[in-house]
Amino acid sequence: MKINKTALLALLTTSLLATSAYADFDGKKGSRDRHFDGPGFGLPNPAMITGRIAEHLGLDETQRESVDNIMSAAKPEMEALRDKARANHEVLRALDSGDPEVMNIAASNGELATEATLLFARVRGEIDAVLTDEQRAKLAEFKDRKSDRKERRQ
Repeated sequence: MKINKTALLALLTTSLLATSAYADFDGKKGSRDRHFDGPGFGLPNPAMITGRIAEHLGLDETQRESVDNIMSAAKPEMEALRDKARANHEVLRALDSGDPEVMNIAASNGELATEATLLFARVRGEIDAVLTDEQRAKLAEFKDRKSDRKERRQ
């Protein structure tokens, strides 16, 4: 029974990863065919952080440069995670549902989700350290409004 619970958890994680990896990050409707080209895994999108959100928060040039440096430093790790997820996705598409290799892919996707969560938390913490208290409050308000809009759509 424990193996079945593990398999179920891994498959749920896989679907979560696939959903977030396919998400539309550029804000344009109808452009969801980018698949794994976006950040995926809920990882921060550098263009969004240094673009509209930076404007909204009123980041100064030093803060923008710091955020750019943080994102540049994390970029290789983000790309490696995306590449691994892309490879798993391709292998999974080629397998039958009863193939024993599905369990290995599911476990690998669970590990990737863990790595991505830890990476995101680290990057978010580093960016948070660059922001002022006022900017953090503005960002929290922005996230709350975004969450409210998302709930209303469902």
